[in-house]
Amino acid sequence: MTIDSKIRYARKPITSSCLLVKQGQSIIMEVKNISASGILLSYDEHTEIRLQEGDFCVLEIILNDDFNLHVEAEVTRLLNDSVGMRFIKIPEEKQIPLWELLGEHVDKIEK
Repeated sequence: MTIDSKIRYARKPITSSCLLVKQGQSIIMEVKNISASGILLSYDEHTEIRLQEGDFCVLEIILNDDFNLHVEAEVTRLLNDSVGMRFIKIPEEKQIPLWELLGEHVDKIEK
């Protein structure tokens, strides 16, 4: 599935971990929130991996014992303590479990 980058879906706060991989380097980050179109991760600027807007990354989001979400994402926003990423591709077999995780947030759009 390809995500429409012009729509900003409602975000659901969650507590989870995420493995971010960029050009062969990886780091474990904490998930702050997730939506149908992207994710916000805690980010320490002093980490060995330097991120910039437009960077392509692969994310392995660990949601529970039964479900991990593997997606391709692009860095869209860098803040002092976090990084916003837009999902570029969500595998078909992961779409329904993601929608179930998002629950009532899945089709709400932020204004």
